[in-house]
Amino acid sequence: MTSEIKRLNARLQRYVSRFCSTREDAEDLTQEAFLRVLEAGSKGDIQHPQAYLYRTARNLSLNLLASKSHQLSRYIEDLADPTVIEDGVPLETQVSHEQRLELFCRAALELPERCREVLLLRKVYGLSQQQVAARLGISVSTVEKHLAKALTRCAAYVEHREVAGTGRVEKTGPSRCKRS
Repeated sequence: MTSEIKRLNARLQRYVSRFCSTREDAEDLTQEAFLRVLEAGSKGDIQHPQAYLYRTARNLSLNLLASKSHQLSRYIEDLADPTVIEDGVPLETQVSHEQRLELFCRAALELPERCREVLLLRKVYGLSQQQVAARLGISVSTVEKHLAKALTRCAAYVEHREVAGTGRVEKTGPSRCKRS
């Protein structure tokens, strides 16, 4: 490998690591981006190969984030094991909490993409606001605004689906959470 390719690989990996939670994911995405650019180059001339490489890496990273957000909802559904009963907590309370969590996850899936990414990185992956801002290439203020919007919309979604006064949760109908 030439020194120029090594240098480009290191820079691209640093760039991709803004979107990934692990070094291994960043390495995999970097390698995948190089492979895709090489494949595309074999089919025709690429006018700006470095820009094409970075765009490919960014798209692969965003695809990974999107797939992880969808995996999150599946994992949460898998966690709801009806055979597990917490000591000291009434069963009705547990069921109510599980239903609210399920609604919250559905609400998160209805959010605009950037709001959902900020919410997941901050609340699920536990990144600081500064880390989220660096990873997504936005300001800390924008992270705060997206997070506030996401939490407000999720709370409204859950509130609108709870049946007043019964503690039960509606299970029907599509989301009414507006996208912006």
